[in-house]
Amino acid sequence: MSRQTRRRLALAGAAAVLGIGSPLWGPALLRTVPAFNVAGIDVTGARYVPVDDARTLAGILPDASAWDDHSEAETRLEAHPLVEEARVVRQGFNRLSIELREVRPVALVSAPALEPVDGKGMVLPLDPAAHALDLPILLQATVEAGRVADEDSRRVLAVMDRLDRLSPEFVRRVSEIHRSSGDAIEFLLLEGSHAEKVILPLDDAEVAFLRAEDAIGECADRGRVVTVDARFRGQVVVEIEESA
Repeated sequence: MSRQTRRRLALAGAAAVLGIGSPLWGPALLRTVPAFNVAGIDVTGARYVPVDDARTLAGILPDASAWDDHSEAETRLEAHPLVEEARVVRQGFNRLSIELREVRPVALVSAPALEPVDGKGMVLPLDPAAHALDLPILLQATVEAGRVADEDSRRVLAVMDRLDRLSPEFVRRVSEIHRSSGDAIEFLLLEGSHAEKVILPLDDAEVAFLRAEDAIGECADRGRVVTVDARFRGQVVVEIEESA
């Protein structure tokens, strides 16, 4: 090891100790040490946003320090329509990690071609075929200027977003969604699912969903479950096609 290399390592070690012990002025000192210049940037949480695009959008320069304030890079990343939240965190002494939480598509709407939308009703710049998006179709939605325009459909999408977080397995079984009478949502499930149709109220949909799942489980051995209606507070109506 050369004398120059040993000096750099010693300086880096001393600066690190000062940085850890001096939270107010330590990072400012560490930013001046060349050994802490960013040597690489990892990206996690990227499914729809290409990794190279995330690095480019962050705009972190080659001579940047791992100890810099990267809040502006986070702001640039969060301007991307597919990024809900972004964090740039230091890894070790000279690497960074871009941690993304992407916007999640929850349904397809006709615009007039089928387009993916998120829980807020925004049309997402994603090709359903290219990304193999297996999403339910929301019927009767009106799309204008890249957004679901009618309030009823946006309320349904908000419920879908919450159900997807609660039970993604259920959402993957949903084929079609539409508003039902009585301020409710009707879910048509794929063939081979544990029920053919599930009806939930728009209000307290998650609680009603859990009651519906319990009711399906209790009735499964009696025959094929056709319809599960959990609109009514305190009870679930189950239609069964009993086994012969």
